[in-house]
Amino acid sequence: MAATLTGCSVYHPQSVDIPLISHQGEVKVDGSLGMSASIAFVDAINMNLTASAGLNDWLAAQVHANYGGDNYYMQVAPGYYHQLGEKSVMECYAGVGFGGSGRDKVSANESSSSLIQDYNFDGHYVLPFMQGNIGWHDLTAAHIDLGFGMKVGAFMPDYRYQPLDKNGVEIASKTTNYTTTNLLLEPQVIVRFGLERVRFNVKMGFAWLNDVTVTLDHFNYDWFTLSGGLTFVF
Repeated sequence: MAATLTGCSVYHPQSVDIPLISHQGEVKVDGSLGMSASIAFVDAINMNLTASAGLNDWLAAQVHANYGGDNYYMQVAPGYYHQLGEKSVMECYAGVGFGGSGRDKVSANESSSSLIQDYNFDGHYVLPFMQGNIGWHDLTAAHIDLGFGMKVGAFMPDYRYQPLDKNGVEIASKTTNYTTTNLLLEPQVIVRFGLERVRFNVKMGFAWLNDVTVTLDHFNYDWFTLSGGLTFVF
């Protein structure tokens, strides 16, 4: 059962930076390594890169990409930012993401020679979204940043699960497709600290899809991602 659960994940929370842009010309580049889990299993390890910039005194832009070998994701989003106080800021981004995943011939039942042994699983999704962020930046001499974000999107998948018999031959009658659009809710928190130009970052993200479950036959998702890395401030 563990291989079935971890082999068919259609989505995991993304380790996108919450930049907290505060002024025109500010640029933040965030690199991190993230781990995503479903139930108690680490399902994906991804390298993440985000670049964010203040284009004028209210307009920001952000691009993000991550890759984990058998999964990938990228997004672009323009945004609005507003300084609430000397150290506090709010942001609102609207964008679109594209991602996918796939795994081949992962054993689902090794104890039986008569039942389905393996499967092919692959697909992609489109994700139009809006995200609101709020937080505080450059607190204390350690340049602590603390941010909270909430992404709301329409998860639009096109996935295929193809069982194979014990000889590795596709069983056409057992093919399952998943194309149901889901409401996605994805809260996230980030902490940064360090020097003025280089800071450590730690992010935690959570995901909820209204139709997919973490234990759904053939299709599930990872509900939690933890990541850490470095942020460069220009």
